[in-house]
Amino acid sequence: MIRDPDSDGVALMSGAPPMTAPGGSLSTLTIFGFSLGMIGDRIFRDAPALLLLVFMTNYLAIPPAMAGLAIFVPKLLIMVIDPLVGTFSDQLETPWGRRRPLMFVGALLASSSFVMFFHAPHFESAVTRASVMGIAIFVGFTGYSLYSVPYLTMASEIAGTDGERRKIMSWRVIAMATGLTMSAFAGGFVEQIGGGQDGYRTMSWVYGSICLATMMVTVFATGNVVTATMQEASVPLREQIRLVARNHRYLSLLLVGALQKVGEGVGYGSFAYFCIYVVEQPLRGFVLVVLASTAGQILTQPLWLKASRIWSTATLYTAGVLGWCVNLFLWLLMKGQSQLWLIPLGLEAGAMAGGFLMVTLAMLSNTMAADSAETGRNCEGAYSGVWLAAEKLAFALGALIVGEVLGLFGFVESSNGEQVTQSAWAITGIAVTYCGINMVIYLASVVAVRRFGRY
Repeated sequence: MIRDPDSDGVALMSGAPPMTAPGGSLSTLTIFGFSLGMIGDRIFRDAPALLLLVFMTNYLAIPPAMAGLAIFVPKLLIMVIDPLVGTFSDQLETPWGRRRPLMFVGALLASSSFVMFFHAPHFESAVTRASVMGIAIFVGFTGYSLYSVPYLTMASEIAGTDGERRKIMSWRVIAMATGLTMSAFAGGFVEQIGGGQDGYRTMSWVYGSICLATMMVTVFATGNVVTATMQEASVPLREQIRLVARNHRYLSLLLVGALQKVGEGVGYGSFAYFCIYVVEQPLRGFVLVVLASTAGQILTQPLWLKASRIWSTATLYTAGVLGWCVNLFLWLLMKGQSQLWLIPLGLEAGAMAGGFLMVTLAMLSNTMAADSAETGRNCEGAYSGVWLAAEKLAFALGALIVGEVLGLFGFVESSNGEQVTQSAWAITGIAVTYCGINMVIYLASVVAVRRFGRY
């Protein structure tokens, strides 16, 4: 048994059927084109996560608990679709390869659905309004599955070495930060163009177009890339799920990712409420902190990459999460402060998030590559499908938690953006959700990542 010194102890069996590695090193232009799709990926995931819940409660007059369910239930159903997409892409044979045809269709469906989210008709019944939004979310995230599952899988296929995979993941974190910046500015963009439902609708057309453009760049940029292929043919879905279930290292990492995404879902779902009711600043006022956060993620990537060659995965992940928790606490001190104080806060948040996100993606890529080398089986799509299904469910669970907690604390919904005076108890619930619940979930992921390190 051979151990790659850069793979955090992932075992590679020399006797396993080998993969056919991509020919030659990937060019910087190819890596850039591949990573660019992460911008559209993050916009589709993050902009609705930041705005859709508050849009449903403040513009469609859907009660917060019902709005949370309208987001959670469709994503629960998506859990079935993600593994099917992964397995289907493993077995698909076309002149465009296994992954790119699904990514092409998914990009079209996801970007058009983004527009649909903010064009919902206003029915008399709140239940009907919530049901229509739930259907739109299901359709949109089905398209997102068609794109994101093959996209995640390709990262381990187009790279021939662990170092190249780390480089790809670092570039993807930069693109992820860019997509997050654009997503966080979506609320400010709505305000800048006049606000109201018309503002949300215009925003949806602009952001939907960006999703489509960046996703399609990735589809076409990878057209000439030789992907890794296995000597052994793909195996059926049931057998792949059994293989995934027996991979204890992967399951431990899956728990890390799920907890991380629940925390993200709570943070994203409550952030707009936190800005409006706790910090009392217009959404457009947080452009500076978002830009600072993006700069923090991008500028610290070389440092995290260097540190990954020296310190263990658990140590790096723990450092990033602890720094992130400090950031959540500091947000409570920002009410009434000058926006300039938010710049160092954003830099620190971006630096910490960039670290634990890069570490998580690298661990996932290494784990999938090691399993392929050890077993000789082509199950990357199944691993990606299960990972993204769990991620989407966890992210939706975060939104559900926000809706239920706000309902419990007495938050009052409204229509057409009307600002209803909220009770002190409701505002306390928003602060508890964004800072307290969020922090507890992220700290739980540290415990999970240390368990992963024992395998």
